[in-house]
Amino acid sequence: MLNKIGVLMAMLLCSSLLSGIQIVPQAMAKIGDGLQISSAKTTLYAGPSTDAAAVMTLTKRMKLIEMERQSNWVLVTVRPSGVQGWILKRHLHAAKRAKHRHHRLARSAKKALSALGPVQSISLDDMGFHKGHTFRGSQAGHAQSFFFETPMDSKVRGGAFRLNYRASSMLHRLSNLSVFVNDIPLTQLRVKADNQAHEEMVILPSSVFRGGMVKITIEAGTLVHKNRCLDVRSGGGFLHILPNTSLDITYSSINRSIRDAWRMLPHKVVVSLPAGKLDEGQFAAAMSVMELLSNAGREVAITRLPELGDIVVATKANVVSVLNARGLKKRGFVKLQTGDVFRTPNDNLNLIRSGRHVAIAVSEPYDVQPLYLVDKRWALLSAGRHYDVNKPDRFYSLRSLPKDSKSNFYSMPLAQLDTAPHYISRETVWSTTLSPRDLPSGTRLDMLNLNIIAPVRWDADPTYELYVFLNEVLVSSKRLENDGMKHNYSIPLPSGYQQQYNNLRFVVQHDIQSGDCFGILPTDFVQITPDTSLIVKAVDSVPGKFSSLAQYFSSGFDTYISDKYLRKPENVLYLISRMSSDLPMNMDYSKLHFLKEGTALDPKGPFLAVGNFNLDNLNVPVRMDKGPVEIRDKSGKSFFSVNVLPKITIAQIANAASSYGLVVMPSDLVHHKFDHKLRLVDGDVAFIDNHGVLLNIDSKQPTLAEVYYPDTQDWFAVLGQYRFWILAVLWFLLSLAIVYVYRLSRGQRAGQDHDVEMPTPSDLHMQRVHHTNINIDDDDDAPTPGRK
Repeated sequence: MLNKIGVLMAMLLCSSLLSGIQIVPQAMAKIGDGLQISSAKTTLYAGPSTDAAAVMTLTKRMKLIEMERQSNWVLVTVRPSGVQGWILKRHLHAAKRAKHRHHRLARSAKKALSALGPVQSISLDDMGFHKGHTFRGSQAGHAQSFFFETPMDSKVRGGAFRLNYRASSMLHRLSNLSVFVNDIPLTQLRVKADNQAHEEMVILPSSVFRGGMVKITIEAGTLVHKNRCLDVRSGGGFLHILPNTSLDITYSSINRSIRDAWRMLPHKVVVSLPAGKLDEGQFAAAMSVMELLSNAGREVAITRLPELGDIVVATKANVVSVLNARGLKKRGFVKLQTGDVFRTPNDNLNLIRSGRHVAIAVSEPYDVQPLYLVDKRWALLSAGRHYDVNKPDRFYSLRSLPKDSKSNFYSMPLAQLDTAPHYISRETVWSTTLSPRDLPSGTRLDMLNLNIIAPVRWDADPTYELYVFLNEVLVSSKRLENDGMKHNYSIPLPSGYQQQYNNLRFVVQHDIQSGDCFGILPTDFVQITPDTSLIVKAVDSVPGKFSSLAQYFSSGFDTYISDKYLRKPENVLYLISRMSSDLPMNMDYSKLHFLKEGTALDPKGPFLAVGNFNLDNLNVPVRMDKGPVEIRDKSGKSFFSVNVLPKITIAQIANAASSYGLVVMPSDLVHHKFDHKLRLVDGDVAFIDNHGVLLNIDSKQPTLAEVYYPDTQDWFAVLGQYRFWILAVLWFLLSLAIVYVYRLSRGQRAGQDHDVEMPTPSDLHMQRVHHTNINIDDDDDAPTPGRK
């Protein structure tokens, strides 16, 4: 019996060794590994099938990089040509390993990607994460997701995720990072906790780029000590995901897809304008394009032709002339005609190519509305009114609260919040930002109807706490119910804490009050349900401050621009695009009017005016036509003199006979290419210099700061200058008048009382004489005067 068992064990051992020997020649399963073919020659196919077209013949000396696997087939990239194709995995084996293998493979992967075609790199900084993302504290299960845009019409050949991080030196050696791509775990890395910057590269197959979006989730386990009691109470370290963390995408040429060319524009976009004076259509097209780019968070720079940028706004003839001038430097050049560049004479949006550079050309008649439809942020427009650049209210699911058509309160779904279930051990966070475009016209936030399901807890277990923040202000703190049922919480959203862009952040925490520190932490699910809704309130349409302009302008407005900016458009285009993005407001180039400098404005509806116009028909807080302008505090002390500081751009809310608008008086000495938001929020007058907003004032509250015109001596100016003294004198005179009237009325009352109760001396004398001569003849018993 023992001999049989020994024979069986020996057979199993031999079979396992043989199977191990058979596995060795086959390729490893990790994407990005170096491979070689096992035979002298083999065929590379265009698809994972022997019936697919043959791409090329591979030899043993060729270097291959693994990109993807499907069943028995492996997608490889041939180095250094960059050709991609499929090969049976039995024909492959792992390349020889060498020292510094990881770095060698990373360099090989970078070269392989660049050989496949254009490489577009999108960093966290480009996406708005200017500080990256930081995991703080000691905890396992930190997670953060990032969504990267990818081409939709062009073939993506591969990509790589470059993770750059810096970790605190106090983190434990078991601290780790896990990378999930489209919710599929791809790799796990051990954290190098030395306070130095490190880069890890993860090669991605082409299959993950389908759908126009790649979701990459980074999950961090930041441990400090194996002793959980010490780990929890130490405060933990940090793990900083650096803002240069990026996704590299390699795709085929995009010269056939305007949508992909627009989606894959770099973070810093260069817009080329014609040399010399622009016509009105070119200025309007450049303004609309820059507004779209600014709203997308991109930085915009303006250049002039013949320099070719990422977007060109010019006539077709001008574009052809520039391409011909650039091509004359090449041997064998054939002169281009308009038809060689533009498909049909009626196409005003085209892709032009000079060498490997591809740009979007916007030409006459300068209709940029298709770009609004191409941009995914304006998807609703495809079903809206023709050339309507504002989101129509009919797309919102609104209902009146209560069921009364006259109610000023409405409910709408909080569709911007990701309501997927969250896995929670100690803390989980939801966050979203609402822009004015997310609310119906003429409304503001009022309340939040939050529906949430917390895990079931026993009586002896601690419960979960909910914290709600509005623009980083704690507006609600509640203890969640323990029954595992859905519960509703009404959370007010105070208007005093609201801005143009309102950030809502929900935090659920679980504090461990008792139990073994070495025990297992509770790991449960908690969810904010999709029926969570916002309550919005109809507000007065009169814009009292800058932050209310977005809602006031949401139904459309006219734009008036001085025609002098057609010659030098750069500075004012930077200013308009920055304001339209920050307030925000949707510029409609079909309502753009160019007027001569000094023309009297007489708008009939909401308006934006940029330039030095005649403002006699408007009521504006600051009038530059009254001479020097000073801003003084309540004590009369001057903040600054506007005329003494010529590098000041003034923006102010003005009102006409039946409407309101924004009047902007740009200074030619102010550089309006701001790298950050202007933050036009409070007040109705803003003074702007090279660094942004210098001062905000509210002209309706002159006790804080007021506008003063030293050279203007009309009655209103005198009353304004000496109003405190005049009020004091009037108060003194009024007090004297009140005292005089009071004393007069009191004296009259005193005289009336004296006539009734206090007789005069003559009255007393007459009374004594009367009593002395009393006649009592009718009374027999009474004595008669003089009778004894």
